[in-house]
Amino acid sequence: MSRLSLQNLSKRFGEKLLFSDLSYDFPEAGLYLLIGASGRGKTTLLRMIAGLDTDFQGRILGGGSDAVAMVFQEHRLFPALTALDNVAEVLRAEGCDRRTARHRATEALLAVGYPEEALAKRPAILSGGMRQRVSLARALASGRGILLLDEPEKDLDTELRHRLHTLLAKEAKRRLVLLVTHTPEPLLPLADGTLSLPEPNVGETGKTP
Repeated sequence: MSRLSLQNLSKRFGEKLLFSDLSYDFPEAGLYLLIGASGRGKTTLLRMIAGLDTDFQGRILGGGSDAVAMVFQEHRLFPALTALDNVAEVLRAEGCDRRTARHRATEALLAVGYPEEALAKRPAILSGGMRQRVSLARALASGRGILLLDEPEKDLDTELRHRLHTLLAKEAKRRLVLLVTHTPEPLLPLADGTLSLPEPNVGETGKTP
C-alpha cells in the first residue's frame, strides 16, 4: 500500500488562490481531519487526491482513482439501481463476483444503519439520510487503501453519527481515512492528526506524523 504524500501543492480557482505550498505526508493508516474556513479548498483538495482535479501545481503521490474511495457532498447514486446494487456494482468493478459483492454490500449497508427492508429501493424514493447511508456504505465496502469523506455526517442524526464514528475508528486501523468537517470536536478524540488549510502563504499547513 503506497503512502499519500502532498508535495508543495498550490491551487487557484479562477483568480482566487485557495492554498499555496501545501505539503503533508500521511501514514498508511489512521484518521485525519481536514479543517479550515469555508472556501479554503477542502473539497477541492479531496478531488485532487482522488485524481478528479488535475489543474494544480505540485505533486500528489499515492492518490488517484485506483487508490481512493470517496464520499462526496452530493450522494452521486445511480438512479436506476437499487440501494443494494449501488454498493454492489462498485465492488464488482473492483473484481468481486456477483454473490460476494451483494453479500459485502448488504453487510456495509446494515453497518451504517440502512434498513434491511429498503435494500431494493431506488434513490428517488429515499430520504436524504438514507441516500447518505448508501453513499457511506459504498465507500466503506470498497477495498481501496484511501477513504476520502467530504462532510460525511451530513443528513445523519445523532445516533447515526455515533455509529459512523465507531466505523471510522475501525476503518482507520487498516487504511488511511481523510475526512472534511466543519465540526471537528466530536472526532478529535479519535483522530490521529489534523490538516488545517490556512489563508494562503500563512503559517503551518498542519501536523505531520
